[in-house]
Amino acid sequence: MTLTDDGGAEVTLIEKPKRIISAAPSNTEIIFSLGLEDRLVGRSEFCNYPEGAENIESIGKMSPLNLEKIASLEPDLILSYGGFQLKDIPRLRELGFKVLVIQSESLQEMIDGIQLIATACGFPEEGRMLTSQMQERIQRVTSRVEILPENQKPKVFVGSNFDTIYSPGRETLFHELITLAGGQNIVGDQVGWVKLNPELVAQAEPDIILIPSGIMNPEEISKIKNDIINHPGWSYVPAIKNNHIFAVNEDLFYRAGPRLIDGLELLYE
Repeated sequence: MTLTDDGGAEVTLIEKPKRIISAAPSNTEIIFSLGLEDRLVGRSEFCNYPEGAENIESIGKMSPLNLEKIASLEPDLILSYGGFQLKDIPRLRELGFKVLVIQSESLQEMIDGIQLIATACGFPEEGRMLTSQMQERIQRVTSRVEILPENQKPKVFVGSNFDTIYSPGRETLFHELITLAGGQNIVGDQVGWVKLNPELVAQAEPDIILIPSGIMNPEEISKIKNDIINHPGWSYVPAIKNNHIFAVNEDLFYRAGPRLIDGLELLYE
């Protein structure tokens, strides 16, 4: 079959791939969710979920890709993330490897990406079953949220106490999940990851503060919470006054895989 990936390239597969390399954590989680982990022969060093993923041989960093290591594993399909990996993909294709770029910027694109991977692996029905279950879970949340009046939707700030704060605005997965879960993102009127001045957080008066934690933000959560509570000028922020400060697993909001639905349900709660 011939498939068009998220980079616009046509990829022709002759048979079901039996040796798959995942160059991104999101793709690894999709492969496991489809029950195809026995076909994984390589994964990036950041692929730490689910249990068992770390037992698969590492190909090293997500960028630059270790072409020599990848070639040594003799994959018949490489699932790439795109973005900063795009510079390595032409060389992989020149070497004769089949590379499928999966780069999802929205919940629907993530669902489409799961179906693309399932189809490429020769298990389209498993993909349809998985995505159908995910869409039902999304619908359960959004059907409750759509009856809420705007004044009952809490204002949400994602970030920390750093002097320079980057918070997810419009056209990010995190923003979409906040909105679908019934929140109002305080930087939702801006696009992408927004550089935010601490004074703007005080002015926005968020009702909820979310602290992403994980590989990207490894700092001690208790210290970050304490620093937020004692941040100059933030003492009257409703989220701090009411102790509505929540540490969340960043993987549920950054990785374009099945666990985004877990993130949506967590935000709703």
